[in-house]
Amino acid sequence: MSTRLFHILLSLALLTFSRTVPAQVLPSLSVDPKIQKGTLRCGVAYYMVKNDDVKGYADFALVRRDEAPGKGSLESLDTKFLSHSGIGPRPGGYFRDFDGSTVLHLDRVPVYDGNVLDSTLLVTFAQVAASRADQAVIVAGDIDPVEFKKKMDIFSMLVPQHLVQSSHGPDYVWEPSVMPSVVFHRTPSSDRGIVRVAYASPRTPQDQMNTAHALVMGIFSREFQTIATRRIERGLRDAGIPYGKLDFQYLNSTETGGDEEYAVEVLTDKEHLESAMKVISGTLAGLDGFGIPEKEFSDAKKAMMADMVRRGNERLSNRRYVDRCVAHFLYGANLAPLYEETRLFALKNVPDSTETRLFNQFTTSLLSQLSNLTLEYRAGLDSLDEDNALFQYNLAYLYGSTFQDAKDYSWQRDTAAMEVSCPRVRIKDTKEEPVSDGVLWTFSNGFRVVYKQTPGSRMFDYALLLNSGLSSVNGLAEGEGGYFGDMLSLFDAGGMSAPDFRDHLAVNGIKMDTQVALTFTSIHGSAPSSKLQTLVKALLSLANDRTVNRGEFDIYLRNAAWARESIEDRLYAWMYPGFNYSPKKYPAALGPATQVKAADFYESRFSRMNEAMLVLAGDLDEATVKRILLRYVGGFRTQKGAAPRKTLRYQPVPGVSTHTSADGPKGVYVRLDTEYALSGVNYVLSSVAAEVLRRHVVKALEGTGLSTDVTVGFHSYPQERLWMYIACEGDGAAAALPAVRQGIRNAASATISPKDLDAIKAMVQAETARELSETSTVVTSVVARYGIGKDLVSHYKESIGGITAARLSDMLSSLAAGSAVEYVIE
Repeated sequence: MSTRLFHILLSLALLTFSRTVPAQVLPSLSVDPKIQKGTLRCGVAYYMVKNDDVKGYADFALVRRDEAPGKGSLESLDTKFLSHSGIGPRPGGYFRDFDGSTVLHLDRVPVYDGNVLDSTLLVTFAQVAASRADQAVIVAGDIDPVEFKKKMDIFSMLVPQHLVQSSHGPDYVWEPSVMPSVVFHRTPSSDRGIVRVAYASPRTPQDQMNTAHALVMGIFSREFQTIATRRIERGLRDAGIPYGKLDFQYLNSTETGGDEEYAVEVLTDKEHLESAMKVISGTLAGLDGFGIPEKEFSDAKKAMMADMVRRGNERLSNRRYVDRCVAHFLYGANLAPLYEETRLFALKNVPDSTETRLFNQFTTSLLSQLSNLTLEYRAGLDSLDEDNALFQYNLAYLYGSTFQDAKDYSWQRDTAAMEVSCPRVRIKDTKEEPVSDGVLWTFSNGFRVVYKQTPGSRMFDYALLLNSGLSSVNGLAEGEGGYFGDMLSLFDAGGMSAPDFRDHLAVNGIKMDTQVALTFTSIHGSAPSSKLQTLVKALLSLANDRTVNRGEFDIYLRNAAWARESIEDRLYAWMYPGFNYSPKKYPAALGPATQVKAADFYESRFSRMNEAMLVLAGDLDEATVKRILLRYVGGFRTQKGAAPRKTLRYQPVPGVSTHTSADGPKGVYVRLDTEYALSGVNYVLSSVAAEVLRRHVVKALEGTGLSTDVTVGFHSYPQERLWMYIACEGDGAAAALPAVRQGIRNAASATISPKDLDAIKAMVQAETARELSETSTVVTSVVARYGIGKDLVSHYKESIGGITAARLSDMLSSLAAGSAVEYVIE
């Protein structure tokens, strides 16, 4: 790492720990208590993680340092055993190349079956014995670490003694580049292109990877991403440049053995490629030349704080644990609990003025006009002038670093208009709410609130549930309703413009999204516990003080044209053709009339708040919640009369239809659909059926190299229907299609063993219990209960207990005999 950048990061790290450590010394970070690591008798490293992510299953990995996968790697693997055990490859195969090192991934191993567990260990250690490279065996999942370690010790006896490596990390020397690199990827004739600007930076020193220095680097990087992305987005909008994607990418020292990289990528039309590049260049130059004011930095920190808390509260999946252990073995990445970074970010004893100065020094050290720069284009043959590209980038950088941007980038806004006097209300009824295991308050104006306290997280989840959805809208075009949720963010509210209102939410750490379904509307998200009053005032402003912003819609309309239809949305359109109330987004359906329809829809919903319900679940004190609600709930408008709902009908395409394309990720994609009652039993049964179907498809695809993923869901209106989506990614899709079909047929006709059925039921029960311990799931479950009239989780244990092999067979047979849309991309 460059001397200057190293000392900037070290300065903040030392300031953070100034009360506890001597100068120039930083303590090592603790290891997540779930992770156990050591060395087997044969000299091979191991990592074990006991994790309840998926009961009865675990993810395995084998890492070989400095030995890339060879041509015979796959031939040496017993893929028949793996596939028949439901252990399929990831997209790209079982083996992956990490900077010249090999990682073998064996995901979703059914460790509840002792024979499969022992055979998987045998496969793993056979691979260990086949190489003399420095290696590590990793497992994360539902294991007993003591017993698992005994098994590894036994299997390690089959392996020749390996030399134990005493240090982590790649051999690395920072080689700065004075000359920029300009790369052009010529694509077939197209009206769109991508410009990417990347700056390389030295990786974190190896002896600092497991200290606060590495965490400070991560925090600075996220702050830089937040500030730079926001400024670039503002520049694109102000310049009238359409963009379908604005993506910030940070390749850090835990993901590579080489340089770190900071990159910004913009998708736009070919006429605006150069203009977009100039916005990026000028923005980065301004950060380099002038830095940012303390106010902007302080606001950005406030906006990030809630995300950092969310990250600290996050539960890691087996896959995430495996990936962290791989990074530790290959690159020396830390294994600290995620909350360590949150704690460091929240408890820094550093004035904002000092931190702003250090951040600006960090930015200046990172950005250099042409040094360590890669300018990359992906566009059609006639859309670029290669000789002129670097000159224009340099010119824009010079301008940005010479003339200071006069725009105000602070996030805080005047909120005086949100302070309103509301009519007094009282809580007229209190009763238990069974889905959330909380309470339901009904206020004297008819407004209802579900409250569930879960202390400790410093956050809460919420949803404002409005009665009725797309089914109440007249004249919808197919694929237009999917945009209604986004329309709410385009209104001016609370005396602020739409962008300022979004900034107001962000700086207070409030996440807000809107879903407009067929029968209900949900405005939902999460917020810090201290911001409940801010949230309620924001919801009140949206309900009562909301005006159309034509300019914001025009920008949205311009950018929406660049959105690529997802594969799932494409299959949905083929499955339900001509259904005008589809919740999907089809750009051709979006137009000025959409905003008018959405404005009328929201006015009708917000005028009937006596039919609405606010759901609150999380770290909230009951007395505080009541005080805030009693002050503001009376401000919501009420109106007598029930919301209208149309009688809708749709008919999925009967039989099987097959589509082919060369556009998109290669693979086979299938959507299955059948009429099926939505009940508590069938809801949990569908998860069991999805796992059984996945295993049969994995088995049928043995030898093809395609991955398999299955997702499941229900439609509740206008007809109760069950669907499953199968995604099998990889080359040779057309040849693999018959195997996917066979896997579906096998799932419907095969008889599951009592052992497998009990294990999968136990997995679903544990997963449901874990999800219900999370406040976000509590909120969505309450929304389902009152939005579609279905209580799907209150008695989930009894529902799972009622699952039989016959019921499972009936569901899978119904799917196999129902409608199917197949999509082959080669």
